[in-house]
Amino acid sequence: MSYVIPAASNDLGLTPKDKAMLQSACFAGMMISGFFWGSISDTFGRKKLMIIGFLLSGTLNVLAGVFPILSLMIVFKFLSGFIYCGPSSIFAAYLSEVFLKKWRNIAVLSMGMYCAIGLIFLTGLAMLLIPMKVPSQIPFKSWQLFQMASSLPSLISGIGCIFFVESPKFMAEKGNHEEALKVCRTIYSINTRKPRNDYPIRKLKGINRKSKDRSNLSKFLEIFKPPFINKAFIVFLIHIGAFGLFNILRLWIPEIFSLVSSSNLNPEEGLCSLLQEGNLARSNFTSEQLKNEEIYVKMILVYFGGFIGYICFLLLVSFIGMKIMEFACFLVAGINSLIIPLISADYVTITMISISLTLYNICIFCNINIMVNIFPTRIRATSLTVLMLVARAGTFFFNFVFANLIYNYCQFFFYGFAFYSLVMAGLTLLIPQKPIEDKTLVIVNSSKLNEAASSKASPNSARNAVL
Repeated sequence: MSYVIPAASNDLGLTPKDKAMLQSACFAGMMISGFFWGSISDTFGRKKLMIIGFLLSGTLNVLAGVFPILSLMIVFKFLSGFIYCGPSSIFAAYLSEVFLKKWRNIAVLSMGMYCAIGLIFLTGLAMLLIPMKVPSQIPFKSWQLFQMASSLPSLISGIGCIFFVESPKFMAEKGNHEEALKVCRTIYSINTRKPRNDYPIRKLKGINRKSKDRSNLSKFLEIFKPPFINKAFIVFLIHIGAFGLFNILRLWIPEIFSLVSSSNLNPEEGLCSLLQEGNLARSNFTSEQLKNEEIYVKMILVYFGGFIGYICFLLLVSFIGMKIMEFACFLVAGINSLIIPLISADYVTITMISISLTLYNICIFCNINIMVNIFPTRIRATSLTVLMLVARAGTFFFNFVFANLIYNYCQFFFYGFAFYSLVMAGLTLLIPQKPIEDKTLVIVNSSKLNEAASSKASPNSARNAVL
């Protein structure tokens, strides 16, 4: 919606409150569904829910573009967020369960890099579709076509998940050892291009009973009890800040760039002065005048900067350490936010915003990786869903605050960014790093299961994996 709103504001007659509603509808749906998605995944598995979730979310996004009616768009975006909350959180848990332990951190953290690639693709799609003149024979405006086309990644993801295997760790946790072994044979065959029968492990040994399935509510509430809550609370609090600040910037950058381009003031006046004057000047513009291709070029540069920054992060994190890296990212982001209202808008619009987005994005995936490592498999998806639930609740709140401050009091909002970032930097020093001991399940040498499925599996490796 961040690209749709500037182009559709005149067509739909959007007020600041309407814009905030459109931006927040998706997050509101995610907040409500976050109570049960993770626990459902921890009960029924990862693959099926990812397929259904991605396909349904994409379909609802198409419907949001078909009907250019504000109330219907809000409803469809809400439903899309309600569905999308599941697969987006479950996918992180899935990645952590199909990779070797030594590659697990990089696999989860690399999601941020692909997120940056997706944002570049989305911006390019907006630059291609939104400014174009739609033939009169087509009953849609250009921003509607973009809204429908932006559902493609979700639909493609759903189709792609059909070819995934189920998580072998999840199957083993549920007591389905034979099915877990079949999945490992499939992974082994794909990785080594050898027959499945060459897989060196023949039998999985472990507790010969299935774990008891509990209600979704009991799994959800377990996150807020010892020993989990003591270590998870700090990560939850940090994630609210990282996720909220990242998404507020990401969602409102096109609007900021549109206002800056609408202003007649000198950029030396500062970003906040340009936003206030641009908002007044834009009310006299037509919808076609608001479709400025320069905005999309700037957005691509912002996200490309984020992509480069994330590659640097992946190269450095193993040497510096995740905790120190996250502390440094919050600290630099806070200083950066403090400077934004004080300098020329020429520097802010690309360089400074790109730096802030990249740093907050790194912090998001550092926290996700920490949660993956802290929580055991049986409630891992639930813990990630709760993490994203509280983060999206923060985004929902920040979005309405931003919508009311950005036009007339934007300097105070960026100062708030700076203060919150510095507080989060301090909290990162308290982040736990050791996994929580889960005494309800005994898992011994479970890494052998994944190691044997890798391309480096030795023919002489143990024939039995003890779970």
